[in-house]
Amino acid sequence: MAKKEKISQKIVRDVLAMIEEGRFPPGSKLPTETELAAHFGVSRLPVREALSVLQAMGIVSSQQGGGSYVEDAIPSSLLQHFQIQYADAESIRHLFEMRKILEPEAAALAAARRTPEQLASIREALKRMEDDLNTEGGTAQEADFEFHRSIIAATNNPILIRMMESLSSLYRKSLEITLKQNIGLKRKKQVVYNEHENILLAIEAGEPELAKVQSVIHVRNVEKKLFLFLES
Repeated sequence: MAKKEKISQKIVRDVLAMIEEGRFPPGSKLPTETELAAHFGVSRLPVREALSVLQAMGIVSSQQGGGSYVEDAIPSSLLQHFQIQYADAESIRHLFEMRKILEPEAAALAAARRTPEQLASIREALKRMEDDLNTEGGTAQEADFEFHRSIIAATNNPILIRMMESLSSLYRKSLEITLKQNIGLKRKKQVVYNEHENILLAIEAGEPELAKVQSVIHVRNVEKKLFLFLES
């Protein structure tokens, strides 16, 4: 059973999203505790807790004269990290259920339908993944996303392609959660690469059932990492 999200955690997540969207740009003053409480329909206590968390993160600060302000310079990587941390865990679980259904079938369809150009796109994404994984601190998150998106494109199914695009933001979040656990672990990075390479080789060979099996193996391993994070 999923843990119930605290009200203050939801406020943190929503404020982070507002900062990223530009509603609260760097250097701007946040609404008062009373205004935020009215906006979220809660008491001032969870708002105060959320602001304390945001201050601890280095995202906002209190200035003389009162009020909370968004820091002048927030690295996008830092903001993204905390958005992942406070992402809606239940939505990510639901997305992963969809991935378990979609990705093996998509790999099978891609093995049967891919064009030479589409196969080249999958290969290129895998090469980018290899290069990124071989750099210090590299997680190959974007290359991983492009790899799976290229496979969906190779199904030549416009509905699947539109579905992937509509879920791209949440898809990237789930990848971030699982891939960041491999930072500094060369063996785990190699395992991730090998799983993707096996999917590509099956698609390249035109073997739908083998592509499906290799995708199932990969998705099951991702599932273990994802649930370790969400249950922590």
